Amino acid sequence: MIDLMRSFGFNLNETQILQFQKYFAMLITENEKYNLTAITEERDVYVKHFLDSLLLLSTVTDLEDKSMIDIGTGAGFPSLPLKILVPSLKVTGLDSLNKRIGFLEMLSQNLGFTQTKFVHGRAEDFGQNKLYRESYDYAVSRAVAELRLLLELVMPFVKVGGTFYAYKSLKTKTELDDAKNAMTLMKSSLIEIRSYDLPFDMGTRDILIIEKMGKIDKKYPRKPGVPKKSPL
Repeated sequence: MIDLMRSFGFNLNETQILQFQKYFAMLITENEKYNLTAITEERDVYVKHFLDSLLLLSTVTDLEDKSMIDIGTGAGFPSLPLKILVPSLKVTGLDSLNKRIGFLEMLSQNLGFTQTKFVHGRAEDFGQNKLYRESYDYAVSRAVAELRLLLELVMPFVKVGGTFYAYKSLKTKTELDDAKNAMTLMKSSLIEIRSYDLPFDMGTRDILIIEKMGKIDKKYPRKPGVPKKSPL
């Protein structure tokens, strides 16, 4: 599996190889307790979780010493595989399930990470918190919600001039069409879409590069549950 990742241009050193091996082992060992993933075969984890997360590095190369928030981080994808490749990346993982936060803290300690923070809560609440609002160079989110909902949940965290990288796959065009109003209200602009084919016919990945162009009205994000019930 390491050779597979190297074939995509990710030349891992011995420390990084060991970190991915530990990550896989802990993911499988703790999966039943924390309900982390339905994907458990080693090849599938390396492709659908690790490699998929790292595809962002083919799009952006200036992650060194930057801050990133991962909304709905789950088992740490995509931010923690990125952290393995870019150790100076400052990662905040936000998830609504507290037991996953416990796993991420344990994982981070075992992988020897520094400058990681894991927060239990909802994006609607933390997006209104001055300690988090407009505090991040980058935001990422993978397999969390449709784009028009994601924009309201994610963009308040991003600095003006910062970027949201949305991991999408099946309905990118439809979601973009539905998100036109949300794009406008969230002061966002789609810069580019990068598309990738995963190996072993495991599907495709679109990474939407969305830049924040200006400050968002303070009423966004709306109260918990409202964005999902009434998308922009």
